[in-house]
Amino acid sequence: MSQLHIYIDGSWLYKSGGPGRVLSSQTENPNQGVRIDFSRFDELLLRYVQQKNPQCIALGERYIVTSLFTLPPDFDSWSDEYSTILPDHLEQTKRGITAREHFVNAALSAGYSDKAIYRPIIRSWIVEKLIQKQYHEKQVDATVVALLVRSAIIYSKDFHCVVTGDADILPAIKVAYPEYTENVFIATTHPDELKAEHRQAAFSLNNFEFKIPPVYLQDYVKDFIQGDQVYSCANCKKVFVRLKPIPSSSRPYCSVCLPKRT
Repeated sequence: MSQLHIYIDGSWLYKSGGPGRVLSSQTENPNQGVRIDFSRFDELLLRYVQQKNPQCIALGERYIVTSLFTLPPDFDSWSDEYSTILPDHLEQTKRGITAREHFVNAALSAGYSDKAIYRPIIRSWIVEKLIQKQYHEKQVDATVVALLVRSAIIYSKDFHCVVTGDADILPAIKVAYPEYTENVFIATTHPDELKAEHRQAAFSLNNFEFKIPPVYLQDYVKDFIQGDQVYSCANCKKVFVRLKPIPSSSRPYCSVCLPKRT
C-alpha cells in the first residue's frame, strides 16, 4: 500500500483561481475567483493516482507553501510617507492579504500543514511590486523544491504531487525524478488556455516526460469548487454553484444560458 503526498505552490494556485484567470474562466462568473474546497481537491488527486495504481489508498504529507504578509503598525500612514504609494494601494493590499488568508485557512482546515507558510513583514517596495503585479516569491519556490526532494528520498515508493505552474520547480523535479522515484506528477494548467505571458513556463512543465501525465486543473473545476450544489451547465458546460438543488427533472443551466431557454 502507498500514500499520496501533496505539495501546493499556494501563491500560484491562489492566482490561478483569481478573477479573470484560467480556473475562474471555467465558471459562469469568470470575474469572480474560484473558492477551492481542499478536501475535494485532495480526493480528486487521489482518484487520479488510483487510476494509475489502485494500491495508493491514502493521503500522506500535505503542505501548502506561500507567504502571508504581516502589516506593520504604521502601514496606514505609508501613503503620506511614500510618494509612489496611494491610499487606494494600501486598501487594495489589505484586501489581497485578507483574501489570501481565507484561501490558506481553507487549506489548513482540510488538514494541510502550516509549517511552510511564511509571514514576513511587508515592505514598501513589496507594495509597489504587488500593485504592478511584478512580485514573485522565490522563497516559495525554494521550499517546494526542498519538500519534493525530501519526500522523494524518504517516501520513494509513495506518490508525490506538485501543484504548480511555475517552471522554477523543474530543477527539483529533475533531481527527484527518476533518480529517487518515478511516482512524481504535477497538477497544473494546460498552456493552450493561458495568456501568452504564462505559456512558456506552462509548456516547460507540460513537456517534461512524466510516467504519470499531468492533471490539468481547468478540466476539473467542478470537482473542487466550494459549494453543496455544484453543476455543469447543460448548454455552455460552465461550472456554477447554487444554494438550493435544481430539481432532478430539470436540466441545469447557468445564469447566462438560463434566460435564453425561457
